[in-house]
Amino acid sequence: MYEETEGRVIGTNGIPVSYSFLQSDSSSDTLVILLPGYGYTNDSPMFRYTTALCLENGLNVLEVNYNYRDERYESVDVSVAIVIDVRLVIDQLLQSHSFNKYIIIGKSLGTIAMTSERGRHVFRDAELVWLTPLLKRNDVYEAILSHEGKQLVLMGTEDQHYILERIKNLEHEALTELEIVEQMNHSLEYTGDTYRSLRLLETLLKRVEEFVVIP
Repeated sequence: MYEETEGRVIGTNGIPVSYSFLQSDSSSDTLVILLPGYGYTNDSPMFRYTTALCLENGLNVLEVNYNYRDERYESVDVSVAIVIDVRLVIDQLLQSHSFNKYIIIGKSLGTIAMTSERGRHVFRDAELVWLTPLLKRNDVYEAILSHEGKQLVLMGTEDQHYILERIKNLEHEALTELEIVEQMNHSLEYTGDTYRSLRLLETLLKRVEEFVVIP
């Protein structure tokens, strides 16, 4: 079981950003932070079931629920806004809670915020899961390349941000696990193949659960 707390911060341009803190009844001192994509939210399959699996395994979860599709962000650079907003949410939670272990899971746009957060002292030893990272961005690529802790990079060859040369460079990183899926797109699916995509979802969830749960 778990207790859910809803909260919000006043973020970029005075726009509220909500979050959900799901605190496990177990004695776990681990916090899993979920940073979804631009359109792939915490209600989308990979994040919804990742939250469920984390709670089943007795871990605490922070879901950051930004919505950059809101018309109020029309004149805002969301790649800048997400860095500011995510930090505000995390700082608010850490004012009242402390943890010994952090796992950050980000997808697409969320990996920009991951890139920023991993540079903070509190997340120096955090374990990172990069779902469809924006590898075309030098800052994201260099963050993955330079991270000294345990991390998992999960990406498909049909993702528009997939760059073979950069993936090959990551293969030499000792603590970096790569899960490269042939023909998978940026939505973590096979284009035009629903049932195959559903089977893939189960495979991806098991892979992330294995990374998150096994020490």
